[in-house]
Amino acid sequence: MDTKTIKAIDKSMNGLSTEDHDSIIAHSTATTDQAPHSKNSIKKLLFRLKGDIYATDDPRQYSSAKKNFIVFIVALGGIYGPLSTLIYLPGILQMAKDLDASIEAINATMSAYVALAGLTPLFWSSISDTYGRRPVYIMSISIGIVASILCASSNNIAMLIVFRALQASGASSGQTLGAGSIGDVFDVADRGKAYGVFFIGPLLGPSLGTLIGGFLCEFLGWQSTFYFTAVFGGIVLVLVVFFLPETVRKARSTAVKGKAPGVSKNIRTAFAPMIVMLGDPTILIMTLYGSIIFASLFFLNPTITDTFETLYNYNSWQVGLCYLCLGVGMICGSVLSGIYSDRIIKDLRNRLGAQHVYPELRLKAVYPSFILIPTGYLIYAWTAEKHVAAYGPLIGLFVYAVGQMFAVNPSSVYYVDSKPGRSASAVSLNNCARSLLGAVVTIFSTSCVRSAGPGIVFTVLAAISIVNTIFVLLVKVYGRKWRTNFEQRTGTTPATVPNPINSDSSLSVVDNGMQEKA
Repeated sequence: MDTKTIKAIDKSMNGLSTEDHDSIIAHSTATTDQAPHSKNSIKKLLFRLKGDIYATDDPRQYSSAKKNFIVFIVALGGIYGPLSTLIYLPGILQMAKDLDASIEAINATMSAYVALAGLTPLFWSSISDTYGRRPVYIMSISIGIVASILCASSNNIAMLIVFRALQASGASSGQTLGAGSIGDVFDVADRGKAYGVFFIGPLLGPSLGTLIGGFLCEFLGWQSTFYFTAVFGGIVLVLVVFFLPETVRKARSTAVKGKAPGVSKNIRTAFAPMIVMLGDPTILIMTLYGSIIFASLFFLNPTITDTFETLYNYNSWQVGLCYLCLGVGMICGSVLSGIYSDRIIKDLRNRLGAQHVYPELRLKAVYPSFILIPTGYLIYAWTAEKHVAAYGPLIGLFVYAVGQMFAVNPSSVYYVDSKPGRSASAVSLNNCARSLLGAVVTIFSTSCVRSAGPGIVFTVLAAISIVNTIFVLLVKVYGRKWRTNFEQRTGTTPATVPNPINSDSSLSVVDNGMQEKA
């Protein structure tokens, strides 16, 4: 409190006693001093929540225990989105009755979720690279929690569709941010195991969600599934706020000397490589292949509830157990396809030499899916059509799920192998396309099965999956030529380095070139 202020107060209080005079002066001084103190406290709190991207410590030097706890937290965040995707499926008939809506309208709630889950992670990842992981985690998870509560409070189908889209916008960030956090903390040589634990979430989430959702829908109603996701999101949020450190590191001198890139520029940076990649035949063809595979899965998912409740008179929790069969198949397929894929590359290197092994050769690991996917579909189709005991369709689901992962895993690794430094852009493009197509087919899946029967519908899908193999074979045979021609034409050939995965310069040079082309 300055001297002029004190004199002004003295002048206005000439008639007061000495004790009153001193008391008022002390109170005024304390009140004035508290204002900056309160502002400083708020700033400190916000800074602590945001995290410090300019900290001088190296996250890769964290202790093993701290790194493992970070993996645990981001793995829970990675489960949050997939868990929320299908958790209410065992209760869709309940929902249709309560909301006075058709099955197609209920399926539209999942379509809205899938579409936004494919699009919004592009923005979250872009923002997190500039402003850090913690603030984006906190903001996105908070959106997911609020949206989950709003979903449970919905009293008509339009509200539920809108709030499901909002829920996807928040809950789906965990997979992108978690992968980034692990990359921040672990060296390249140590990331394999960490990613292995992290990616259990996307595989287990949908099946675990439908299992939990089955019991919740049966005993507490479909609204309880959304309250469950809100509580789960709250647990993840608490762990992030109190225990997850900021792992992005930037040099403060860069921000002082040059102008830090804004959000809009950062988003343009994320999209520019994707725009250029639309001219690469290998990316277009593999994206089409992956989109058909993903759309087929999301065509199947909503029909499982209707099939087992209608044909086998299962209740909600029993339907949830049926989805678990699909999840176990995916986990088995993920492990087996990874081992098989690596074995193919090692054998080729031993026989041909490392210099003669190129990315398209990894697509040989997709071949088992050529048989497994249509076989699984046909078993599921006709055992359900002929009302064979429930083990028949469940075997079909398991075989299909194993084949699904033999199709998805090696083709996903192909993006990393063929686009060093640009794999994130290639994968993001694939994710967007497949999510949008999956969102469309989900709406009509149940009505198609009800109209034509599972036998005909899934036989058609089996035939589509066989035709779909042509795309993989085209890339396997001609992909190397198409890819190199595209890179020479656009000037985006990756720099030759001893180990491209460790090269940051390769990434920046290629991305800058692609942004200029865009």
